[in-house]
Amino acid sequence: MVYNQNGEIVSAIHLEMNNRSFLYGDGLFERLRLFNGKVFNKQNHYNRLSFSLNELQLDISVSVDELFEQVEYLAHQNGLTSCSARISIYRNSGGLYTPETLLASYVIETMGEVSDCFPFGDGLQIGVYDKHLKSKGLLSTIKSSSANFYVLASLEKKRKNLDELLLLNSDKRPIEGTNSNLFIFKEGKIFTPPLSEGPLLGCMRSLVLDHFAVEEVALNLKDIQTADEIFFTNCNGVRNVMKFGQFEGYNNTIAKKVVEKLNSLI
Repeated sequence: MVYNQNGEIVSAIHLEMNNRSFLYGDGLFERLRLFNGKVFNKQNHYNRLSFSLNELQLDISVSVDELFEQVEYLAHQNGLTSCSARISIYRNSGGLYTPETLLASYVIETMGEVSDCFPFGDGLQIGVYDKHLKSKGLLSTIKSSSANFYVLASLEKKRKNLDELLLLNSDKRPIEGTNSNLFIFKEGKIFTPPLSEGPLLGCMRSLVLDHFAVEEVALNLKDIQTADEIFFTNCNGVRNVMKFGQFEGYNNTIAKKVVEKLNSLI
């Protein structure tokens, strides 16, 4: 397996001890899926990555389009067609909290996937994570290298032996899962929290909004309890909910339609 570090194919990644992503979480990452050797959902990934680079004031040496070309080339070099890829971007070393530069470096890695389509799995059992709350600011929508909130929530999910936990914002409203965006189906409509509520700007979320009629509204836990259907999305596809605490009997009709649509776009 080889990697891409700043445009060069290498057999191992070398990072300095004063790497700013390690020291300060000064960076971001982008997770993608490739099918038939091509980046899936490329436009939404382009939009998110461009926005995030601009907002965090990170300047990389290539365009976002060229970065995606390098992702596809790396997958080819590793003999992969259907796979996952991760782009990690970190500001170049120098300075303490105040950086000495806006210039940034990057690393690309690819990971093989068994499936060449989006599968539809078993229903999830979920709960709520309320020990810490997520802010509703613009930075909350970015996939940054600072992920303590998600790590702690994921540890709690593991401790509770649940498949997923709903994360709450500072108003104690559900906004997303530990690694995915939240959708519900209720009263004949699909709903998802707006970005102003603080969820991650998910690329699969954006793709669902591109192809389905979805209303972006603030949700509360009662909405989750009384929904006809609950599902989560991320770059790996769709996962529907079977049970939320003592509430169960949710269906999966819309989730199946979303998976069918995603697979038609491959």
